[in-house]
Amino acid sequence: MGLGVTAAGCLAYAAGYEVRAFRLRRFDVPVLPPGSRPLRVLHVSDLHMTPGQHRKKAWVRGLAVLEPDVVVNTGDNLAHQHAVPTVLDALEPLMDRPGVFVGGSNDYYAPKPKNPARYLLPSDRHRHVHGGDLPWKDLRDGFVDAGWVDLCNARASLTVDGRTLTFAGVDDPHT
Repeated sequence: MGLGVTAAGCLAYAAGYEVRAFRLRRFDVPVLPPGSRPLRVLHVSDLHMTPGQHRKKAWVRGLAVLEPDVVVNTGDNLAHQHAVPTVLDALEPLMDRPGVFVGGSNDYYAPKPKNPARYLLPSDRHRHVHGGDLPWKDLRDGFVDAGWVDLCNARASLTVDGRTLTFAGVDDPHT
């Protein structure tokens, strides 16, 4: 009985609060030479968008007011077969900025319910359970068409605010 109540409480928290609790965190990282103008990097990750998430899409679109110098997108943008237009629309106000991206497992494969206890079993730790294929190539093409650089197993340099930044990326390690 207690386990069932706990599970129901966790599910209610996840479904009622966590999926709507978008977060923006700010960190100052002192790596530039003294006297340099700060560089604003917006890191976007784990959007897990579906077509009907209008509130989340509006929140993501609103990130443009931060006026980042560069956008770094580390994947897991999709959570639905038809979400590519939603993701591209959500990120559209940011895509006129320099940007780099890598794919995440949830850009390649649809979500699939999993038993969280499987992570505790040694035989299941390296077995990856995923849903059907997602249209990741369409997402990649949308980012590239906007001028963002695909860093999946690649290195690239961008000139941002007169400074050369070098990036290196890997494809999703789960895949």
